[in-house]
Amino acid sequence: MREIGFVALNYLLFGLLAELLAGFQSSLWLHVFGYFPSPYMWIAVLNYWILYRSIYESLIMSYIVAFAMATMTGAPLESAMCINLIVWGVIYLLRNRILWSGPNSYMLAAGISALVIPVASFTLSFFVDSRPAAEFYFYDWVLRALLTSAFALPLFYVFGFVDRLTQREPPKDTESEVV
Repeated sequence: MREIGFVALNYLLFGLLAELLAGFQSSLWLHVFGYFPSPYMWIAVLNYWILYRSIYESLIMSYIVAFAMATMTGAPLESAMCINLIVWGVIYLLRNRILWSGPNSYMLAAGISALVIPVASFTLSFFVDSRPAAEFYFYDWVLRALLTSAFALPLFYVFGFVDRLTQREPPKDTESEVV
């Protein structure tokens, strides 16, 4: 029974972190930095679970993150879920082929995810919406990917701390002196 409580606490803490990071991206960033492109903060939770959890756990977290993201943005829940599943598929395919363990790989996955999100959103809008999105901002796309990768590094160690707190096996590279 004690192990189930730690697993539930782990899911709860990561769900709260996803909600907090989505809130930071959608509201606080706008008030502090204006219209400068914001990083996809919420994608850090999803990437962590794709890289360091089983396929089923990462799919569950993909839906939890979609709920958190949909409440903070203007995207419908269906679009948020489709975008998260597309990101999940891309990172899961790259997980065993290109990505390795550690913070560098995690930052690379965050950057790849940030590059996939606008493309997936634009493509999904083209096929589903009656009035598809017509504008694609290249510099925003690149800046968001770079900022998402930069913010992923400290979040990697925060997520490792949450794993140790809930007695989950964190990635081996989080056991440094930083946390």
